[in-house]
Amino acid sequence: MAINKTYLRKAAIAAFVILPIIGVLLLSKAVWVHQELPYLGESFVNPDGSKTYHTVSDVQLVNQHGKQIDLSDFDSCIIVANIFFATCPEVCPEMNKQVQVIAEEFRSNPTVKFLTISIDPEHDSIPVIASYASAYNADLYKRTFATGRKSVIYDWVLNDLLLATEQRGSDFIHDDKIVIIDKNRHIRSILETRGATLKDKLDRVKRINDDINNLLYEYRKKSLD
Repeated sequence: MAINKTYLRKAAIAAFVILPIIGVLLLSKAVWVHQELPYLGESFVNPDGSKTYHTVSDVQLVNQHGKQIDLSDFDSCIIVANIFFATCPEVCPEMNKQVQVIAEEFRSNPTVKFLTISIDPEHDSIPVIASYASAYNADLYKRTFATGRKSVIYDWVLNDLLLATEQRGSDFIHDDKIVIIDKNRHIRSILETRGATLKDKLDRVKRINDDINNLLYEYRKKSLD
């Protein structure tokens, strides 16, 4: 009897999405301590003494529903961005599992959204992206899976997200980190997602959660000033 390949792919992704119960219990006991996040990327001092920081420029993409989107769709939100490709056998599923855990943690917060971008648009068509997004219940957890023109994506990932910079000049870039972008499109954190052990993975998730909470605290404090 033939086995449906789409079913197998969804089952494999679903297996990666499930976080062990012990991991959830350990994560729930983690304590957050506020630390101000730096501004990453090149910056320069203006004549008046103020600083101008690296800003993520706009980009034209297509999401899992076939809709044209850009960063205006994330206005007034913190963006947690990462890159992947659907045929990646290990690194991307592990990374996206970690991102999913974080997305579930911030599901109830409308100001935190997730952008997962394919860097292999030649293979990752809209139906492929849609299938991948469906396996992660993307709409429920405010995750946008997207793709676009390869040259545009590569330039944006390298020069704006500051990912995969060690692979500059390669024909195929890849990175297993996430980028946390504040509401003014400044990069405030670039963090690893994967780990060799369960403890390593939980530590990565906690660090990302903490940095998102650091930004949320920063905005709450500003609103009270």
